[in-house]
Amino acid sequence: MNKKTETQVSDGQSDEYLVDLGQRIKDVREGKGMNVVNICFVTDLAVGTISNIERGKNVSYVTLHKILLALKTPPTEILPPDDHDILAIEVKISEEDTQKYLDLVSAFQKSSTSLSNLIHKLHLAREHDVAESKNATSSETDPREPVVRQLGERIRDIRLARGLSVSELGAASGHQTPAMQLIEIGLRKPSIESLRRIAAALKVATADLFPGLPNQKDIFNSLRTLGLYSNIQSVREQVEFFNDSFIALGAAVQKQVN
Repeated sequence: MNKKTETQVSDGQSDEYLVDLGQRIKDVREGKGMNVVNICFVTDLAVGTISNIERGKNVSYVTLHKILLALKTPPTEILPPDDHDILAIEVKISEEDTQKYLDLVSAFQKSSTSLSNLIHKLHLAREHDVAESKNATSSETDPREPVVRQLGERIRDIRLARGLSVSELGAASGHQTPAMQLIEIGLRKPSIESLRRIAAALKVATADLFPGLPNQKDIFNSLRTLGLYSNIQSVREQVEFFNDSFIALGAAVQKQVN
């Protein structure tokens, strides 16, 4: 059975959306006096890819993000109107919550440093040491594309604000839980069709799932703080668990030696 390619569509409803999207991209491009080759030069995409998208073929999030950047146009001005319910996100972060977040960041940094030292002593950080010796940066060692990672963070932040679990969001958007998890951590690149289903499940505009582009709402800065707080809290618990495990292991070894 042949795998579905980026330039395939799935159904009539999706076909209409993609045709509309393609026409909007073409209209904006021509309105800016740009031809397809101009877009290809800026985005490093093939002429055939741009032409197919403008004719209504499916497009991945990453590709569409590149086109929007090249056109210097916010997604709200190019994406067709959503046909799902949109619910406003109301998030208020008190000074107390902000301080808790900062305290947690500090505690996490202390715990992670302690754990890193333990791992280093056990010679389990060889790759990390090699990377440090070469002055490698996190961006050089992180296999994720920044735009895909940012998308995953945005989806996770909104999901947390809606009070949904990963499995609940996956079920509501037609994704298996593992696939949804991969999208959230930036290791899976969704198509625009997939993104529309996620936006519908989160009750937000599809355009809101394009971080890093113009005309972003201030509310997402607050959501990012809450998302980081939750993420750091989760990681901190794991760090503390491993830290306690190493301490227990060290105590057991010492007892045997004695």
